[in-house]
Amino acid sequence: MITLPGLKRLSVGVGLIVLAAAILLLSDTASRRKARAVVEASNGNATEHPKRWKLRVLEYVNVADVEECEKGVFTGLRDAGLVEGRDFEQRVLNAQGDMATLNSLVDAALTDQADLIITLSTPTLQAAMQRARSTPIVHTFMASAIAAGVGKSDTDHKPNVTGAYGGADCYGIIEIIRKVMPNAKRIGALSTPGEVNAVYNYDLLVKAATAAGFEVETVGMNGPSEVADAALALCGRQVDLLCIPNSNLVVSAFPSIAKAARQARLPVFGFFSSITKQGALLAWSRDYYDMGRDGGTLAARVIRGESPAKIPLMPATKNRLTINLDVAKTLGIAIPEELLRSAKKQSAP
Repeated sequence: MITLPGLKRLSVGVGLIVLAAAILLLSDTASRRKARAVVEASNGNATEHPKRWKLRVLEYVNVADVEECEKGVFTGLRDAGLVEGRDFEQRVLNAQGDMATLNSLVDAALTDQADLIITLSTPTLQAAMQRARSTPIVHTFMASAIAAGVGKSDTDHKPNVTGAYGGADCYGIIEIIRKVMPNAKRIGALSTPGEVNAVYNYDLLVKAATAAGFEVETVGMNGPSEVADAALALCGRQVDLLCIPNSNLVVSAFPSIAKAARQARLPVFGFFSSITKQGALLAWSRDYYDMGRDGGTLAARVIRGESPAKIPLMPATKNRLTINLDVAKTLGIAIPEELLRSAKKQSAP
């Protein structure tokens, strides 16, 4: 006969046995789950995903070339196998050409605790580098990363920065000018001293034009209010054509340049494909969609865990020829057939 004290001792013993069994069961379940995860990972079937990265895409001006580059960025991310909503969430912010706004956008990205900042343009990159000292930055839509202060070479650069870049192919456009206007001798150029990459592109143009025997006449400008007067002054200096180096100021205020050239009946050559829609004769531009895709590919590598410090900068080499045939007809300029075969044609604005 079991006494009351004995019954109590028996109940306690049974409880301890049940508790021990439960602990062993949970331990075994956890071990089996861990083992299964290891097997799945080794087979490439792991279902767990890394954190969802916060991407902030920062732009300085809102023009067609920037939009093309932006599309390229997200194509590069998708081509790398990343999925929006699963691997990253993004916001695209544009400063509309205002530096104060641009600085605020960088600050906002940092306040949002962005994991990665993607910059389109040199001013955007420089603003990000000044404020984001440790946040990873991937740049694109720019001429020279070295001139912008990223580093000394494609492999020796700031530890939190990498990206794609590509200066204007000035030697290429000089060859095209020779084919289109074989008798031309004087080129008119607008310079933008306040933009680092604009100075870089201007120097490339002068070097290429001088080597080919052209004289280069230059007028400088520092803000939107100066563009129209600078263009009119340049058109009055007995030049045979205008060849406009890339700058954010040029692309945002190009209609004023086109108007002055149209009044003077001078053809305009340049390096942004969007300007042919606005009255330029011809553009020999970097393929900004392709450059953006390169930037997106590099961003994907950062998201997957590579350090920007170990990712070399990527120079762009592809170009795109765009010709406005209506402008050519108005000016009485015959475009060589070899150029027409490879060019994208545009209509007058």
